[in-house]
Amino acid sequence: MITGFSHVQLVVSDVGKSADWYQRALGMEELTRGTFAGGDYAALRSRSGRFVIGLQSDRPASPAAGSIEHLSFAVADHDALIQAREQLLADGIEVGEVFEEAASWNMRMPDPDGLLIELTAAKPRPA
Repeated sequence: MITGFSHVQLVVSDVGKSADWYQRALGMEELTRGTFAGGDYAALRSRSGRFVIGLQSDRPASPAAGSIEHLSFAVADHDALIQAREQLLADGIEVGEVFEEAASWNMRMPDPDGLLIELTAAKPRPA
């Protein structure tokens, strides 16, 4: 039934600022940008085309909506995670240290609104 992940829609304080950050930090490319009844919006596509991050400036009324603690995106391996961190720091993006969890190595960075964006390198499975 489910064939993959489609998109996440984030409410942000400044669509332009957030769109720029996600393009710089995650290498996203702009798919579309405009205005709708609720305000500004942008859709950013991963370079692989496998998912979209939607950004909007107005929060829809939904009392049952929860909140997101962090979003995590996969990278190829530990070396790729280290290289990504070095590149992000060189680009002037605030980045935390790499930390280890049971099944992965991770690194977090705040987006312009403080949402934690994580890059994750899964550990190889034992043979």
